[in-house]
Order: sequence, then structure tokens, then C-alpha cells
Amino acid sequence: MAEVGRPSEIDGNGNVIEKKVVNVNIPVKLIKFLKEKNINRSQLFTESVRKLYNNEICPKCYGADGISKGACGVQCYDCDIWIKMFRCENCETQYQPHYNMFVQKGDIHGCQDCLG
Repeated sequence: MAEVGRPSEIDGNGNVIEKKVVNVNIPVKLIKFLKEKNINRSQLFTESVRKLYNNEICPKCYGADGISKGACGVQCYDCDIWIKMFRCENCETQYQPHYNMFVQKGDIHGCQDCLG
């Protein structure tokens, strides 16, 4: 029997990516714009959410230009917020702005709690 519909999308490990319909309400003017520009709404939404998930765009201003990844985490300089805080590679304590930040002593990296 032949497969019906679109072929399943596969991830990097060869597993089928499970998908679900999500209703998003946007102004008709924007729907018309997307149609005129021949932009696939599913691909646009998926790519936008993937960028949010990967901390490539800010969840507050939706900008990408102010995003910076540092030793402590990912920060949006446009909004002056931390998007994601990393953990210390020595003690696994999560970095915290203005309290427990990244420290380097010679070749040793860690946080203020474990190297302070």
C-alpha cells in the first residue's frame, strides 16, 4: 500500500519528528503579506520557536542582534536580561547575576562560590 500525504520529517538520528497542529491567531493583513511573499507559515513558526529554544533570539524583544553568549550564560544586551544561565563546570552551581559569576584563576575556571 502506498503512503498517503507528505513524507515524515526525520531528525539527525533518523527518528521521525512527531508534529501537532497549533492554532495561531494573527491579523488578516499579516496573513495576506505571508501569502504574497510565498512564506510557509509552518516553517516560519517552527524556525522562530527553534531560535527561541536555542537562545538565538530574545524572548522579550524577539531581537537577535543584542544576543551574546558568555562564560556565565546567554544575555540580551538590548533588553538587559539574562536569557539562560549556565552551570559552573566544577560544582554545577548555576551562575547568578550580581552574586555568583564566572571566575578564572590561572588555568582554573569556575564560579565565585567554589573559587572565591
